[in-house]
Amino acid sequence: MPDYYATLELHPGASQESIKLAYRRLTREHHPDLKIASTESEKKMLSAVMAQLNGAYAVLSDVKLRREYDESLKILTSLHAGNAVSRVAETGTRSASGGRPAPAGDVDRTLAHELSLQLRSNLLARLNDFSWNEKTLEGFDWGLEASSWSSHWCVAGRGFAVLDPASAKKFANDAQGVVALGNRSIRKSHFLFLLPFQRLSEWKSVSAEFNRFFSAASPRKFANVPVEIALLDARQGQTMRFGCHLREKRFEELLRCLSPTS
Repeated sequence: MPDYYATLELHPGASQESIKLAYRRLTREHHPDLKIASTESEKKMLSAVMAQLNGAYAVLSDVKLRREYDESLKILTSLHAGNAVSRVAETGTRSASGGRPAPAGDVDRTLAHELSLQLRSNLLARLNDFSWNEKTLEGFDWGLEASSWSSHWCVAGRGFAVLDPASAKKFANDAQGVVALGNRSIRKSHFLFLLPFQRLSEWKSVSAEFNRFFSAASPRKFANVPVEIALLDARQGQTMRFGCHLREKRFEELLRCLSPTS
């Protein structure tokens, strides 16, 4: 069964607006008619990708078809989970006292989520000159907004156990959706997206994904909207920044107080 959400680089809970934005972005990136310099073999590959994108969008953009697909996906996931439990039961016995320790991946996911929430608490505790309001933002653990007479601020965070190219793409897509829907026409908007993580995989590909997200040639265009993504390495205590760098005193202070080592 094809994973239409993975095809559009989305999570299963993606909104219809996010599905539309992802499809448009990927179409601009892969449509063979827009790749004039491509060879015939490259155009065939692009056409195959477009067929996958069109198939995924046809299902996920239709409410009825998407509901049916989600139900089928849920059943398939349950069957796989049941098979996994059966295999565990057949391969050995657990000790009566200790039980089986949680997998390292589960521990990392929990720690990443807790760190994400801790960043939010640090922000609220240390930057009290902002009047923050809670904001539910698709794809993020939390979101906060604040406004002055001339500016609008949006900060959102999501923790990852492992930061790899796939999670980087999903994070960037969700950030794009927040900017597209949250930009203000009257006040100048500023967006800061925080990504704490426990482990890093394929750093060159991850950094390339975020650089591509902000490049001048990217189909994601933010015009004059300041947008920044900050990656926070929980184990190394380092912060890596992508985007325009907001370079405003209060946001610089925010990044310092949100550092994993602070």
